[in-house]
Amino acid sequence: MFAAFFIAAALAAQPAEPADCAALFAQRFPADLALSYEAFDQTQDSGFRVLAARRCDREAADLIVEYIVANKAEQRSLRWHVAQLRATHGDAPRAIAYARSVLVDKEDFAASPLRWNDYVLATIAFLERDRAALVRHRDKVAEGAAAHAGNALNLKLLDKLVAGFGSSYAQATAAPD
Repeated sequence: MFAAFFIAAALAAQPAEPADCAALFAQRFPADLALSYEAFDQTQDSGFRVLAARRCDREAADLIVEYIVANKAEQRSLRWHVAQLRATHGDAPRAIAYARSVLVDKEDFAASPLRWNDYVLATIAFLERDRAALVRHRDKVAEGAAAHAGNALNLKLLDKLVAGFGSSYAQATAAPD
């Protein structure tokens, strides 16, 4: 879940030209589908992150979707990264759909104090332009900041969304800390 914060930082680079993104996708597509989950999703400079680092957001999301299908992958982080990349690319409806797919049915803060659902719901609220819900869920993540390092990291991103409310996801998340 810490990867969610780090991908947002990587997305702040300048975008590549569309033709470059298409070529890079075509170059990486066959081999990247054979990578392990850890290499594809959790390793810097590997898998979809190569495309994301070049700001080929749509192509990076497409590569993840292809990876999910090819590998019958069920890891929640893959779908979350698709949501982030779709949001960065400006495709809020698809970003919201993927974000909703990563919500946890029942969170147990005694077992894991990560406020995952509130982090996701705050992001959805930003994309839906619902400031009240964004702030409400941001505040719940803030309540758990001392209990889990992931909450503190996610709070930094949510604070950017609050500060950049009304702008695009890409603009808000690219703002300096």
